[in-house]
Amino acid sequence: MIENFVSLCFSNIKNMSVKVGFTQRYLIVLEQIRRKKYISMDKLVEAVQEKITNYIDPDMVGLSERSIQRDLKEIRDNLNIVVKYSKKDKGYYIPEDDDALSDFEMMTEQLNLLGTIYLDKKLAEVVFPEKRKPKGMEHFSPLVYAIRNSLVTEFFYRKYDNSWSHIRKVEPYALKESQGRWYLLAMEIGGRLEEQGSIKTWGLDRIQDLYVTRNHFVKNREYDVKKEFADAFGIFSDRNKEPEEVILSFSPMGGKYNDSFPLHESQETLIDDEHEFKIRLKVKITYDFIMELLSQSQNMKVITPVHLRDKLIEIHQDALKLLS
Repeated sequence: MIENFVSLCFSNIKNMSVKVGFTQRYLIVLEQIRRKKYISMDKLVEAVQEKITNYIDPDMVGLSERSIQRDLKEIRDNLNIVVKYSKKDKGYYIPEDDDALSDFEMMTEQLNLLGTIYLDKKLAEVVFPEKRKPKGMEHFSPLVYAIRNSLVTEFFYRKYDNSWSHIRKVEPYALKESQGRWYLLAMEIGGRLEEQGSIKTWGLDRIQDLYVTRNHFVKNREYDVKKEFADAFGIFSDRNKEPEEVILSFSPMGGKYNDSFPLHESQETLIDDEHEFKIRLKVKITYDFIMELLSQSQNMKVITPVHLRDKLIEIHQDALKLLS
């Protein structure tokens, strides 16, 4: 249901600014209820009235208690998010275990951005979103549906040599983003014996002719996606690797970037002054992590572990041979 609503939002954004007003209002209503638990209707109307003026002329959509009540009904019907009213606390709230809200929040940033751009025609002169878009995003919605309903999914998958493989049948578990691309985490049915029962990673950009079957499968409850990638950087969890303590030293300029956009959730600042920005993190040293460090190596020094420093030196030396 959430995926259908997102498609509708994108369609509305492109075709009618008034519709964007309603879409934007849904986002604001949910944001206010989430931030101000047990908010009264009067306060909710007031907050939405104040916030929506940043996006659209509120006269275009008409704000009142009745219109907010209608929004709550449409949010429930279209998004499957139930906003409840507490008589005890005299206010509206969203249950913390509402899974639909998590799915919706994943799309909020993109909808906010697109809504703003399409509403203000002049904004195209000063806001330039990235035109290079990842391929395979047409698979996103059906895969969300397949994951939520535990449905076996089939597709062709392009190999590294650009040839297409035979039909792959998988049990989809989750979708994960890395470096601006989206990947499917799934168990393959009938794959190689040594890979059976393990999660494999499939790039959405390399999937073709996706088909969600009606065949249900029983998920392995022991597999925890969040736990699997808690210590990983990027799309490969490298289950056989153990997380290591990594200490990195950056120039002040390089530090500002990593302070605003941390490398990993475990990142801890050790030094932050006019001479140095030093951090500590606990992470698996995977290929993706090494590639990220290489992209910042001009302003970075590896303090520990030594083997990571040696690996980066080796890569740089090999690159110099190719360039000389």
